[in-house]
Amino acid sequence: LLIIVSAMKKADFENHLQQIETTSNTVNGDDHFDPEEVWREAREHLKQAIGQREFGGLFGNAYIEDINNGVVQISCDAAYKREKILKDYKYALQKAFLKTCQRNFDIEVNLRENSRSSGKPKYEYHNPTGEDKEEVLDLFSAAEKEEEAYNTALEESHLNPKYLFNNFVVGSNNRLAEAVAQAVLEDLGKAYNPVFYYGETGVGKTHLMQAIGNEILKRDPNKKVIYISIEQFLNEMVEAIRTKRNEDFRNKYRAVDLLIIDDVQFVETYPRTQEELFHTFNTLYQANKQIILASDRPPKEIKNITDRLRSRFEGGMVADIQAPDYETRIAILRQYLSEKNTTVPDEYVELIAKNIQSNIRELEGALTKVTSLFKLGVNPTEEDVARILQIDLETKRKRITPKKVIKAVSEVFDVKTSEIKGKRRTAYIAQSRQVVMYILRTELELPLEKVAQEVNRKDHTTVIHACEKIEQIKEENPRIAEKIDSCVKILRG
Repeated sequence: LLIIVSAMKKADFENHLQQIETTSNTVNGDDHFDPEEVWREAREHLKQAIGQREFGGLFGNAYIEDINNGVVQISCDAAYKREKILKDYKYALQKAFLKTCQRNFDIEVNLRENSRSSGKPKYEYHNPTGEDKEEVLDLFSAAEKEEEAYNTALEESHLNPKYLFNNFVVGSNNRLAEAVAQAVLEDLGKAYNPVFYYGETGVGKTHLMQAIGNEILKRDPNKKVIYISIEQFLNEMVEAIRTKRNEDFRNKYRAVDLLIIDDVQFVETYPRTQEELFHTFNTLYQANKQIILASDRPPKEIKNITDRLRSRFEGGMVADIQAPDYETRIAILRQYLSEKNTTVPDEYVELIAKNIQSNIRELEGALTKVTSLFKLGVNPTEEDVARILQIDLETKRKRITPKKVIKAVSEVFDVKTSEIKGKRRTAYIAQSRQVVMYILRTELELPLEKVAQEVNRKDHTTVIHACEKIEQIKEENPRIAEKIDSCVKILRG
């Protein structure tokens, strides 16, 4: 009897082990996860986490290729989407799959080739109740289809999606140009046509033009928009001639709702391109299609172009975009910091804005260098930042003279220069005199005796006391601190 019971227990134990192994394989394996079913549910979790619009822009045409070995392989149709997903949305994806499958997956995002070669969506199902058994219903909502249409149009337009109106800083240098852009949006092809923007490199022409294109596509993804440089226009034209596809080339650019051409000044060296551009221009203009051009100079200063092409350029609205002023440069840098979700001390922002005055790209590049230091845990001094940006603070300081310091303090504090250097000791005049001594020490780094001489004082201990006093006042009195900063800004120019 004991032998029989023992045999039964052994059999039961082996059956139990087999059940555990089977259960383990079922739980831990990936074979039972159907990619289509997983994605159907996970995408809903993802929408709730990041929002419908963001989801449509990045994941509207993405899907799961495979689930294997604890890895979910997702494919998307554009390189910038892949980079954005991996950088900013990997964690959100992992949480969505955890809610769907109760498992932690690693995420891979792949770029698929010829993503639009088939007009059908990846996931589709047949309607079992419909009379037409061949009818196919896709799983995407109307909003998602609109997002997908927008993304498709964006990719075909060659626009950069980061150039938008909400991150275009408007100042006195570009207010007219921005107003023209808004008018174009409200009455495409009719308000101002063509629009010709001109200005030095790096003042925001490309940003503004592409912002128009992006906004048009957001309002109506079915609009045909193309952004191109004149050099690329030339290259495509040459290739069309070589391959005998001239008609395809013409149809591409003459069937658009908005044609944006950058760096059009280079057309002066290509007579054949001028001819093609002229006919393209006429075709679009006569059909009330919008044309926007940009150059580094006004039409009348572009040499070696035909009079008829020049007259077309000048036939609409010609608006210049100038280098941003100091306040606009500050606003641009703060906008950049906001977009990057980072901060740096205001004095470094001001240092950059004062010393890089004409080119927005250089402004942002300089700020990127500074923010990189803080991300690495370095707290640079003003001299460190100046050295990195190749700003010669010493030369700037040499341009500041004691006479200029006294004059600046006189203007800001509203006292006479003779009173600063005189013997009167009323509280306000004495404080102004102390500010002069403080600036002479901190900005010009003059010896104590020299500082004392500049304000007609004999004892260098007076200078030491003045500097200590002003340091204390700056901490206790924000209004005086602001006045002192104003003096320094005047001196640094």
